[in-house]
Amino acid sequence: MDRINDSINKIENTVGAFALGILVILVFVAAALRYLGNPIVWSVDLAQLLFVWVVFLGADRALQTNNHIGVDFFVNFLPKKFKKIIYIIHYLIILLFLSGIIYYGFDLTIRNFSRNFNTLGISYSYATAGVPIGCLLMFRTIIYKFMSNEILSSESEQKDLI
Repeated sequence: MDRINDSINKIENTVGAFALGILVILVFVAAALRYLGNPIVWSVDLAQLLFVWVVFLGADRALQTNNHIGVDFFVNFLPKKFKKIIYIIHYLIILLFLSGIIYYGFDLTIRNFSRNFNTLGISYSYATAGVPIGCLLMFRTIIYKFMSNEILSSESEQKDLI
């Protein structure tokens, strides 16, 4: 299981880093060419497509490393037993929320299949698919955390989970 999870994470990180790099270069070149009076008309559509994927792949990466922003002021005053209960409830609520986003995200992707980007000539569903797929990856990350008992680990190993 660890090998499969590590492989998925490696692919996800590579794709996310590549997409972010292309996005940064594209936006810079498009802005420079627009300033020079020769805009790239398709750059906005491609940037939008890449941005959706970068955001959701990055959100899963942040979830894997417990780097999402959180407020733990009150939780820090609780005993370890209650903290673990809060962490479990916290992740169960996130799983419930992600389930809804996955369901409606795939519905939106299917509905957008016939809609095309104005300048790219490809389906808009390539952009909207980033939402449910990214949420599926986050769902997988939380399930992996439960299976590996990372959520139930000691307080010192938790990094601002809430």
